[in-house]
Amino acid sequence: MSRNNYLALLMLLLAACHTQALPQDAEQEMVIFSDTAEIDRKAGIVIYKGNVVLTQGTLTIESDRLMILRNDDVLEKAVAEGKPAVFKQQLSVDQGLTTAEGQRIDYFALRKEIHIKGQGRLLQEGNEFNGEKITYDMTRERILATSANDEGIASERIKVVIQPKAEGTSQP
Repeated sequence: MSRNNYLALLMLLLAACHTQALPQDAEQEMVIFSDTAEIDRKAGIVIYKGNVVLTQGTLTIESDRLMILRNDDVLEKAVAEGKPAVFKQQLSVDQGLTTAEGQRIDYFALRKEIHIKGQGRLLQEGNEFNGEKITYDMTRERILATSANDEGIASERIKVVIQPKAEGTSQP
């Protein structure tokens, strides 16, 4: 193999390693700690209670109660309830952890969407969204925050904190 071919192969391998830097969370094993677990295999539902901690790759969910809905071996939905329930995940290699907090967090794994209810808070790259209800579509990078609860009664107004654009970057 010539020196040029060897260098080209080395560059290709380095590029492949860089694109694989963040493991695909769905392909990692899921580990759950809790005080109790109730499993309904036919329905595909598992309910964990008491100091629940779920980890799968970069995904972490902490709650008092966690309901998992699975289809075969695929996580479809997780419903976390707590004071607060906490969701953390690194969404891309060039981004830090995204953190969501609320009394209830519905995580739709296949749609890559989070619904936060009850004193909701979403933190990402120093930016912060607070509201009674927050919906975050991770694929479209869209956030909807509202001060109204399910009954349409508004509590405190929403609060959004956006950090200034850092020098030398194209992201705010």
